[in-house]
Amino acid sequence: MDDKFEPFSTTSNNRENDSLSIHPNEIWLFLDSLVFGGIEAHVLELAQGLLSFNKTVRVILVTQYSPEPAIIAKLTEINVPYSFLADLSPQQSSTFHQLKSACDMYSPSLVHAHGYKASLISKWVKPFTRNKLKQLSTYHAGETPHGKVWFYDFVDRYSSFLSNHSLVVSRKIQQKIPSKSSLLNNFVTLPSSEISRHHQQKKQVGFVGRLNHEKAADRFLTLAALLPQCSFHLFGDGPERKTLQAQKSDNLFFHGHQTDMSKVWSQIDVLVIPSRYEGLPMAALEAMARRIPVIAMAVGNLPNLIQHGVNGFIANDESEMHQLLINWLALTEDKRHQLADNAQHTIKQDYSPEAVIPKLLSCYQL
Repeated sequence: MDDKFEPFSTTSNNRENDSLSIHPNEIWLFLDSLVFGGIEAHVLELAQGLLSFNKTVRVILVTQYSPEPAIIAKLTEINVPYSFLADLSPQQSSTFHQLKSACDMYSPSLVHAHGYKASLISKWVKPFTRNKLKQLSTYHAGETPHGKVWFYDFVDRYSSFLSNHSLVVSRKIQQKIPSKSSLLNNFVTLPSSEISRHHQQKKQVGFVGRLNHEKAADRFLTLAALLPQCSFHLFGDGPERKTLQAQKSDNLFFHGHQTDMSKVWSQIDVLVIPSRYEGLPMAALEAMARRIPVIAMAVGNLPNLIQHGVNGFIANDESEMHQLLINWLALTEDKRHQLADNAQHTIKQDYSPEAVIPKLLSCYQL
């Protein structure tokens, strides 16, 4: 999500709507997407999960960026209909009036916003719609942002009372929402087949995420330097990349931003999440769904997801994370298989669409 937020303006181009026919009573998943990250991954899973429960869903994008954001190709690939907000109401000049006009014209059953920009716009529009729009916001970010984004995040949280329902993905995020909210797990679809891994002798240790202070890739570099017998692979991009690359050891490899994670997981034996702040990262769920164990810092809802020593490992500091990785390397194949099986079972039981969507529909009151 970019930080150049103008609440009542849009940079979208007016063009004829070439998406699928819009039906009344659709569930609109509303977001502003420039780069592909955790919110986008969540929205894709949510759209597919709702469709599997026979709900009519459409992703509505606040802004039409150029070049086209990565989420568009992914929505097309999984046959989820989408529209740009400006295309739904091309005669209106601001995002506020575009959304109000679109809601009045197409009568969605509800608008479910993700990210501060979509959340603020839809909450402000809600009281002015003709059909008493039902609006929900999901709060994903566990860290405290900086600059203008801090202000928008603050206003978003303290206007949460305007929503019909506020949803959070971790207890820490819930503590930052001053009005009533519901904690719902992030979730992922289990892959239809097991991943085949053909690795060299070195074990592949992975990091997946944005290269910023919150995700703490610098801690991942420290681990790589301490364990030269392992191969460390960093998937992601961000403001700290240049600094990190200048400090890396020879056994650490940068792969940059990924648009197709399905090709990444086969290259990882264990996922390390050294974050300073988290909610409930999609990367952890996706890894565990694919039988890849996770070694994570005790932040956000990760201690709730990971049962230490049973389906993964939780560290309280950097030295403990180093020791846990050493311990994982020393496990027998049988122990590793048991850990992997337990990780996947956890996702199936508590973090799959089958487990979470019924609870979400209860919040939707559909």
